[in-house]
Amino acid sequence: MKTHLLIRFLTVLPLAAASGCDSGAVMEPAAAPTTQVARATVGFIFDSTALATPPTGGIPTTLLPRTAFDAAALQGSLVGTTEPFSHAEVPVGTRLDMESQTWKIERDPSEGQALVLNKVGAGPETPQDPAVLQRIALARLQRWGIPTAELGAVRQVKSFSQSEDNGVVEAPALHRHKTFVMRAINGIRVEGHRAVVSHGPDGSFQRALISWPPLARSGHLLRTRLTTAQIEQRAREALAAEGETTGAVHLSWKYVPSQLSTGEWALTLQVAAVMPSVTGTTSTEEPRVIDVDVSAVP
Repeated sequence: MKTHLLIRFLTVLPLAAASGCDSGAVMEPAAAPTTQVARATVGFIFDSTALATPPTGGIPTTLLPRTAFDAAALQGSLVGTTEPFSHAEVPVGTRLDMESQTWKIERDPSEGQALVLNKVGAGPETPQDPAVLQRIALARLQRWGIPTAELGAVRQVKSFSQSEDNGVVEAPALHRHKTFVMRAINGIRVEGHRAVVSHGPDGSFQRALISWPPLARSGHLLRTRLTTAQIEQRAREALAAEGETTGAVHLSWKYVPSQLSTGEWALTLQVAAVMPSVTGTTSTEEPRVIDVDVSAVP
């Protein structure tokens, strides 16, 4: 019996448009850094260096428009095809499906989500430059409508598949080149919002998985009047409420999205208190992330 295992390798590539304050983890939540800058408190050692510059900017003038999730925009700007599409007669909840000879698109405009799949598949592996694939992926997303002002950290990944047939493990084979693009506003990451663009071993565009809801023009709580010391105290209280008593804690800004009655999304500033992973003799505990309320204001 043959089984398959996917393996992922990470490559970090520079990007001038990426904002420096974004933690930019490939999978959320981000793991805490292994080095802590010491501000000792009772029971906890806080690394508050990421809070050194409080957020001051507003919502950018240019944002991804709501029309980006229209069928025409996804077909022409994101996929880049003129093939005719047929649409599902009955929507699945708020999800709308459409399909052409080569492509399948699932979109949920109310949630700001889209999935693009290449039905043809990739060809044999050929030499590819990860930096070039990253630039191509970013150009595709920007052509679709994501402005530079919403781009956060970017990570380039190679994923490999490995098969096992009757106990014989085959050599890993390249499966995809993946570009992870995190959403950030004024250098602060937006929780849960990102795009993943996948290219095949031959460099062909194969897949895009996007969660990037359009932001409202108003209604955001983007700043805080609290000092770092006050935020640390709130973090201590939040950690204690979750049963934590001691340990290293990394604090960083983040924006948490919530949907308005208009269907657009507003952002609220919070602080993520991240405790590092703990490896025991029989198991590994993932980094724990506790949200800290900072009494955000417009």
